[in-house]
Amino acid sequence: MALDNLPGVKILEVPLGAPPIVGVGTSTAGFVGKAPDAAVPNDTAPVQITSYDQFQATYVNAAVRSTGLSRAVKGFFSNGGTQCYVVNVGVEAPDATNLAAVNAGIDLLGLRDDIEIIAAPGSYVLGVANHLTDQAKTLRDRVAILDPPPKTALADLESGGAKRPADTEWSAFYYPRIVVGPDLVDKVTPSNGDPIQEAVTPVGHIAGVYAFVDGLRGVHKAPANVSITGAISTEDILTDAQNDPLNNDGVNALRIFSGNVVIWGARTLQHNGNSIDILFRYINIRRLTNYIEQSLIAGLRFAVFEPNNLPLRKTITRSVKGFLDGVWRDGALFGATPDEAYYVRFPDPFNTDADRLAGKLVLEIGLRPAPPAEFIIIHIGLLTQSAAAA
Repeated sequence: MALDNLPGVKILEVPLGAPPIVGVGTSTAGFVGKAPDAAVPNDTAPVQITSYDQFQATYVNAAVRSTGLSRAVKGFFSNGGTQCYVVNVGVEAPDATNLAAVNAGIDLLGLRDDIEIIAAPGSYVLGVANHLTDQAKTLRDRVAILDPPPKTALADLESGGAKRPADTEWSAFYYPRIVVGPDLVDKVTPSNGDPIQEAVTPVGHIAGVYAFVDGLRGVHKAPANVSITGAISTEDILTDAQNDPLNNDGVNALRIFSGNVVIWGARTLQHNGNSIDILFRYINIRRLTNYIEQSLIAGLRFAVFEPNNLPLRKTITRSVKGFLDGVWRDGALFGATPDEAYYVRFPDPFNTDADRLAGKLVLEIGLRPAPPAEFIIIHIGLLTQSAAAA
């Protein structure tokens, strides 16, 4: 029986306005390396890990000695990470010996489109760094955090140095390694456990800081001036004089301030004098742009195969502006108003009749990101009279 004429409240669901665009994730990490337990089979696909306890249950059965991978996963969760993927390849690559195996594991990370940060803890050979960077550059949805070498002459880390990876806007490079305490101890044979202290790669800890800052402030906030949980000290104690050339060469320093190990840099690996793109000098700007691009790709799929007409343009414009308004309100874009912070338009030169017949609709978006205040300049003047009279 039809109830259309029955007195009462009727509910009719109708679409209102443009479909909303929801931001994608930014802080899921992917790690490739060596499991502590040599009996664990190598992974053939990335394994999702949501806690260090889960990692131990999977990869630390009869193990008594930490590896770069286990140190990184623990550091990730200790510093604010909530989810990562792991690929156990059974080896590390501190030299070219195991390069192919580690790079094959990195290729497996490329199968996941929900990974935004990649690293190969324990593998600081340049061939691995280049492979991580190439994946980030190709997929454009992630950045790489590159392993630093053991304590070295700082000249090796300057632009063109023997142990510095090539310039790139898709990776961040930190120095020096951090000193940590034991994670795994064999109660039966203590000599087989971790030493009381040792220098290890910081990439997992730093990825955790990325995740922590993303959750607390947003992906636009530079992941710097943050203490690293679990770090006792650094392998190389840097001074201000040593920090300056490293910063100029795109190497982010790990410094000790007030007894804490602090991330004291937020740059991509680009030398000031020959930056690939100065707009992406800072890692948070690169990651913010990744976030916006990937969110728009996912959020605008509704428009594919719709009629290429004026109503579609208006719908897309409303959706994109609604998303970018939120990005601006979060403080990621510079401007007193949305119109000063971004624009959305369909340029006529790229949307001709021939383009429409070819099924193309070109949307152009301009952004004014807010870079970090890296240098705080304080002018101090000496008065020759009362300050009240100045």
